[in-house]
Amino acid sequence: MNSEINSILNRADELLKDLEEEYKDCIQTHKITARAKNITHEVLEKLRSALDHTMMRAWGKYISPNLSDQQKKRARVYFPVAGDLNSFHSTLGRGSMTNLDKINKKFYDFLLNQQPFTSEDNQWLGLLNKITAEGKHIRLTPQKRLESKRVKVTNSGGGSVSWNPSCVKYGSKVKVLGAPIDPRTQRIVPTLGITEKLEIWVSFILEGYNVNALGFCKEAYQKARLLIEEMFNFI
Repeated sequence: MNSEINSILNRADELLKDLEEEYKDCIQTHKITARAKNITHEVLEKLRSALDHTMMRAWGKYISPNLSDQQKKRARVYFPVAGDLNSFHSTLGRGSMTNLDKINKKFYDFLLNQQPFTSEDNQWLGLLNKITAEGKHIRLTPQKRLESKRVKVTNSGGGSVSWNPSCVKYGSKVKVLGAPIDPRTQRIVPTLGITEKLEIWVSFILEGYNVNALGFCKEAYQKARLLIEEMFNFI
């Protein structure tokens, strides 16, 4: 991988660590800071930038040598992220890559196979594109604090089971790790060697997208790095 692009991805990783620390403060203060929203966008913008930089290098290898100076100046080169085949071709067209499938069919097919409209596994890329566009042109995507309760039961052997009490209701004669559940309270009956703890799980959700902000940033970082490494096989 190119050292410059690797440095962009490394910076995204550093920002991820900053974001984790900022969310710890958000949990304590029970509010989402503007800094948390800023860092969230910074992480995703770095990933989008790394994808575009990598695409530019592929363009320089396969497309640029066949263009006039005027065509090179007019070209707008981005990693294509599209909702359908026509939009995919339009994005390539803005970069003077309408004949990419003839110049390098394998690379064209690779890019096509990454598109959100070709597989559910690629939806993260469409989401990355939408959030970064919103942050750049409209606003920082709002976030909301979401709390959920979890009951965690642990035995002396290290085994554990947890569940969301708002989603799971146990009837009579049910046991968890050997401890009976009282159907009236939905808590375990005190049992030797079995402990129970009520946990509060806190997450921060990107409004309008219904995804965990930190979780999505981590997923996007891992997938973007892998995608870029695969792209460099063509470069």
